[in-house]
Amino acid sequence: MSVVLVTGAANGMGAATAKYLAGLGYTVEACDRLDGDGHATVDVRDTEAVDAWVRSVLDRNGRIDAVVTFAAYGVVGSVEETGPDEAADLFDTNVLGTHRVVRAAMPTMRAQGAGRVVVVSSGAGAIAEPYGSWYSATKAAVERLGEALRMEVSQFGVQVSVLAPGWTVTPIIDASVRVTRPIAEYDADRGAVLTRVSGYLAQGQRADAVARKVQEILSAARPRQTYVCGNDVRLSFWTRRLVSGRMYERLVRGYYGI
Repeated sequence: MSVVLVTGAANGMGAATAKYLAGLGYTVEACDRLDGDGHATVDVRDTEAVDAWVRSVLDRNGRIDAVVTFAAYGVVGSVEETGPDEAADLFDTNVLGTHRVVRAAMPTMRAQGAGRVVVVSSGAGAIAEPYGSWYSATKAAVERLGEALRMEVSQFGVQVSVLAPGWTVTPIIDASVRVTRPIAEYDADRGAVLTRVSGYLAQGQRADAVARKVQEILSAARPRQTYVCGNDVRLSFWTRRLVSGRMYERLVRGYYGI
């Protein structure tokens, strides 16, 4: 059965996907920066650690058939409140971490003449989320990265898709970093957004739904460029296409309670 690398596998969608694929008979090689059972401890910000992990996967299995990149976290705060160091670390994990893992696995998949990559974005990649702006920016970045990668490596038989999940019951809010230099003038709006987001997450889809969507992509004969998972993100994609920028901003403000 296929050998699949899954990052961000300690909890949430990554953990659900690793468990689901393993249950279907896939050979799952999972990692996360957090220690835990069933996955390797690898920080995707560390190029040498990522390269060593991928080499160990090859030593055990002799091949890599797919890569699924869940490793990511969020920062809660306005653009102004977020320091350059906080923004840079977020990009290092969410964007460059994706790049490091894909880059380490790609030579093997090119040599095989086959492979799958699922770059996990988010509904936030299509929407400018107030007080989650930097997370939105990283997810928009990985979408463009995945789209370009798809065009570059299809000639080698490697197929790349972007997956954008909507609201999903995960511990992402608990795991998110709060800015270290908050500004009081933003407190009311930041709190309102955080309350709305917490509610949407609590009512979201189960992580198993995302796991099933990943398996659908991995098993598709001709996987599409982009997949969404969740009615909320599907509605957001279409709304942005159909209404004016001014109306869209009004809708987003109302949705987040500001």
